[in-house]
Amino acid sequence: MATSIPLNAIALVNPKSGGNMGAQLLQKFSEVLGSDRVFDIIADKGPKKALEAYTGKKNLRVIACGGDGTVGWVLTTIDEVFSAASEKDSRPPVAIVPLGTGNDLARALNWGGKYEDKPVYKILSDVAKADDLNFDRWNLRVVQASKGGLDLDGLNGPYGADDEIAVEKLPLNVCNNYFTMGIDAQISLDFHHAREANPEAFTSRTRNLMFYGKKGSKDLFKRKWKNLMDYVSVECDGVDYTERLKKYGAHSVMFLNIRSYAGGCKPWKDGKKGKSTVTDGLIELVAVDNYDLAVLQAGGSGAGVCQCRKAVVKTTTCIPMQVDGEPCLMAPCTIEIEAKPVQSKMLVRNKKAIYTEHDADVEDWAAIKIQESYKDSRRRKKMQKKNKSNVSLASLGKPTRSSASLASLEK
Repeated sequence: MATSIPLNAIALVNPKSGGNMGAQLLQKFSEVLGSDRVFDIIADKGPKKALEAYTGKKNLRVIACGGDGTVGWVLTTIDEVFSAASEKDSRPPVAIVPLGTGNDLARALNWGGKYEDKPVYKILSDVAKADDLNFDRWNLRVVQASKGGLDLDGLNGPYGADDEIAVEKLPLNVCNNYFTMGIDAQISLDFHHAREANPEAFTSRTRNLMFYGKKGSKDLFKRKWKNLMDYVSVECDGVDYTERLKKYGAHSVMFLNIRSYAGGCKPWKDGKKGKSTVTDGLIELVAVDNYDLAVLQAGGSGAGVCQCRKAVVKTTTCIPMQVDGEPCLMAPCTIEIEAKPVQSKMLVRNKKAIYTEHDADVEDWAAIKIQESYKDSRRRKKMQKKNKSNVSLASLGKPTRSSASLASLEK
């Protein structure tokens, strides 16, 4: 048995996340922390009950067990529970046990891309030794939208003939990870519809990622959103970037708060446009064409445009959009993007922390993971090489991007 870890923590578990993993973690955390510090946020209809019960507890740390949506749910509830000015400094920091599909926020904060049966004592040790971080989050305010239901048959654009009704509200009004529009959001929306129609076919994380990769490769030829910028204007900190994005041939426009996107892709590349961090009050604007989208999973990137503190997006037709992986078909509107006035408190796993407690389960788990990590690394390298080869073949005949289009983003 491991020695007890001095940690004042509560675990908020979404048992529906990660297949059966969420339900298993609920039981495992209860055995170690005690049932009074472990909460089923589905049965409790949200994290509010747990957070209110522990309001005022000193040095409290919250462990959110679920996907990016669960973490966002916890952060939003913390905003509500600790809304008074006197309570904002006492908000507890949040660690993550990743149980979702993409787990981009967990990746960005060093908690990993997925939960791999890590022993609870190891999780608690990581949480105890994690570093605090003030995390940027972004308000998305729809300040102008059409009135009443919209029939798309009356609009121009790629969606003009499709039988779908646009909505007037975004799925989420706060962005933790990314807010995007165009072909990538279209793929996310297609995935959403396919999973709703046949949920049993989308229980595998690998199969889900394959769906995205296949759709992205198809758009190399279909180029459905090649004229995206005919219907979208983008202004960042008072500067209009619409023409630059149009000259580049953007099929997707991305606003990124974190480095990880769609299960570990990195559309933003640090360089002369700036370095991506989650604490600087800046959001990154990235342009992605159909070729960029196809090579993201193989380690490629988009074209970094700028970093800004405030952005305004205007659309003149129905455009697919997504917020932190939640997609919708958005009616013509104006959207303002601006940082929330108070940053959230997150925990970043310290990769260099030394685990001093001894536990047979932890040591066995670590030995197995070292072996698996070596094998996975070799498999990933082979897969990336294969993906790059496939993309190169698929892109034969694709016009080389002109120096003028690239230069348009350098101005």
